[in-house]
Amino acid sequence: MTPKKILITGATSGIGKAAAMGLARMGHTIVFTARDESKAISTRDELIKISSNKDIEFILADLSSLAQVKKLAEEYASTNQTLDVLINNAGVWEMERKFSADNIEMNFAVNHLAPFLLTLLLLPTLYRTKGARIINTSSMAHRRNILQLDDIEFNHSTYDGVKSYSQSKLCNLLFSLKLVDALAGTGVTVNTVHPGYVKSNLFKNMGDRDWNNVPDAADGARSTIFAATSYEMEQLSGKYIYHEREDQPIPQAYDKIAAQKVWDLSMAYVSRFL
Repeated sequence: MTPKKILITGATSGIGKAAAMGLARMGHTIVFTARDESKAISTRDELIKISSNKDIEFILADLSSLAQVKKLAEEYASTNQTLDVLINNAGVWEMERKFSADNIEMNFAVNHLAPFLLTLLLLPTLYRTKGARIINTSSMAHRRNILQLDDIEFNHSTYDGVKSYSQSKLCNLLFSLKLVDALAGTGVTVNTVHPGYVKSNLFKNMGDRDWNNVPDAADGARSTIFAATSYEMEQLSGKYIYHEREDQPIPQAYDKIAAQKVWDLSMAYVSRFL
């Protein structure tokens, strides 16, 4: 397999770290994002030591800040002419209402707006790479089918962290749906993965849990690695992958009218950074 240049967000722990490790062991060049420099350095050194792959770097960025998302894209593009795979992996699950650096509800800001903006900013770099792939990370939580387009941040209704997170994961799927049409004919593919319920810091705010018999993060990374590197996915776009095979999201995830509305709403949030 020809080594790929891969950018993955949020790889200092959990599924992102497991995916970065798996990809590094396969010999791919990895650039990952992190908020904390000391954690980024220790993660990089650990990945290099275990994988014996020295082609691992990091870029510091807090994805809850749209300005830092833009800086991340600019820093990557300034030092890299190509990008084979963009993996939008980073995510949060805040149960209590929190706001991002841009005063946007946190689940929506990090889980949807950050990958939305990062992807758009990196499209010119992706276009230069034959067979480039975009991997968006959703969740089974999208099946709750929550999409409050007139109150996307729950400002005018009772805040519910489960509903907010679930909505952001449906937005990921609708973003992918719109991108498939937007990128038709460019050679860039877009697919969405569902990691499954695994041991991850994502659930740190969900209270005490019995982790017995819960798969580890490496199991959750399988779909990401498959979508990013497998020959089977080479020219496929618009798929929803779970456990290395195609699965079916809810019907709402195929609603092109809803996808356009999510796109337009998202553009209103990020347009000043484009």
